[in-house]
Amino acid sequence: MAPAPTTPSAAPGLAAAAPIETLTPRQVDNIAALGQVWGFLKYFHPAVASGQRDWDAELLRQLPAVLACRSVAARSRQLSAWITSLGPVPACSTCANPPTQPVRFAADLRWARNAKRFSAPLRQQLAFIEANRYQGTLYYVTRTGSTTNFPHEEAYIEPALPAQGLRLLGLCRYWNMFQYYYPYKYALDEDWAQVLPEMLPRFAQASTPLEYRHTALALFARVHDGHARFYPPDPLLEAERGAYQVAADVQFLEGQAVVLRVRHDGRVPTSPLKPGDVLTHVAGTAVPDLVKQRLPETGASNRAAQLNTIALNLLYCATPEVELQVVRDGQPQRLLAPAIKVGTVPPVQPPVADSMYRFLTPEVGYIDMARIKGDKVRTIMQTFSHTKGIVVDQRNYPGAFIGMYLQGFFLAKPAVYGRFTRYDPTYPGRFLWDPADTLKPVGTTPYPGQVVVLVNEVSRSLAEFMAMGFQATPHATILGSQTAGADGNTTPITLPGGLKTLMTGIGVYYPDGSETQRVGVKIDVPVRPTIAGLRQGRDELMEKAVDLITKAPMTTP
Repeated sequence: MAPAPTTPSAAPGLAAAAPIETLTPRQVDNIAALGQVWGFLKYFHPAVASGQRDWDAELLRQLPAVLACRSVAARSRQLSAWITSLGPVPACSTCANPPTQPVRFAADLRWARNAKRFSAPLRQQLAFIEANRYQGTLYYVTRTGSTTNFPHEEAYIEPALPAQGLRLLGLCRYWNMFQYYYPYKYALDEDWAQVLPEMLPRFAQASTPLEYRHTALALFARVHDGHARFYPPDPLLEAERGAYQVAADVQFLEGQAVVLRVRHDGRVPTSPLKPGDVLTHVAGTAVPDLVKQRLPETGASNRAAQLNTIALNLLYCATPEVELQVVRDGQPQRLLAPAIKVGTVPPVQPPVADSMYRFLTPEVGYIDMARIKGDKVRTIMQTFSHTKGIVVDQRNYPGAFIGMYLQGFFLAKPAVYGRFTRYDPTYPGRFLWDPADTLKPVGTTPYPGQVVVLVNEVSRSLAEFMAMGFQATPHATILGSQTAGADGNTTPITLPGGLKTLMTGIGVYYPDGSETQRVGVKIDVPVRPTIAGLRQGRDELMEKAVDLITKAPMTTP
């Protein structure tokens, strides 16, 4: 069955109905049941999964009748009749066959077997469709290489605050994408089935474009995925954050927000801040209160990554000056810090001594992965060929995707570095193990020295992936602290109002099957910077790395 031609959806017109001011608990449960069945049919039923229905519009057509149901029995009859109207489901001769690859986890359809929420005839219908699910080309889900995509999802860009029906549609769309195509669904802290009814009232009642976006942020935070954020950044949220920014970087150390570095290059007004200042208040609000306010809407895989995101946004403000309170050398101080208009000053250019690669000592090399270029890798390795060790700085996001090319210079023979899972196109919700991935040597003589890789909460996604590659080489040490725990290709998601977000689309594991998502990469030598070290101008991770290399025994290829 060929996909239907792309035509404008009838959903916006159907969503124009008068909104419901307050949803009763029964209405919430009715919408949740509709959303679950709607998503199941979207990916399992042949008439829907093949793209033969305006499925967004179908949700909105069913909504009034389902909302009006006063019992589980009535609701079940309504949903059952709807399913019957889609036409017969032919028997599937291959659906019972075992998959050709090992199963990481099976589809979770416990919600569809809940006798308290669905009648026996409806449960039987759903079970039959599951057992005879669509096996053709999926209209709503595709895969390009290893990346999962959700094509044919209308953005309904205008207005910025979509009608209530479209907001509910967006929540149901998002919930079902994670229900069936999220590789780490088992790692969620809570029952995903409960998130849908819990978030429905907030999506229904959002009354401004900004409130709608904050509601979406709260939803993204529930999945604890470092990729689940607005991408690209949402203009309305950017405007709310403030048009100005203090030219300094902040990091949470020892449980406090600490000024990491201050820009002094003549391009910005002189700042009264100093590295090591502990921020206690921003514009009159205590930093712990700001953290408490922002955590529920800060999407990240772990708390370290959440605090990193909060730190990145802590010094945005609405005016060219902002009052800050700090503790410096044990004494509280009140400062008036200048702020620059966001986007008016170019990024800081690194000094020559802080380039892509350099010598830290005559026997220790350094590579900054934020500036790495594929065509420079061989030159870098030739430059460091006689050193005792190399420090690879991954406290950043790699400047280029170079695959595992750099790691190949440290290998004499192939080495397995990771295992991956991808969704099973024949069974929505099921994920299968792919064959293990292997690093390949580059050249005939591997680099014989030590490799110390620096990581922290800034190390996310590709940075974590590349750290795993280094760990598969013979003489590598991962030094630092918990990474962001968001490992795997990203999948774009579009929601009504033109909202753009992401989710992690493939599962990434160590060769032994141990986790990277949420927990981050395995740390061999735990080191966190200290406030005292920062005030002294020291890079304590770098110092420890150089010390490890210097004291390590020499190795032979």
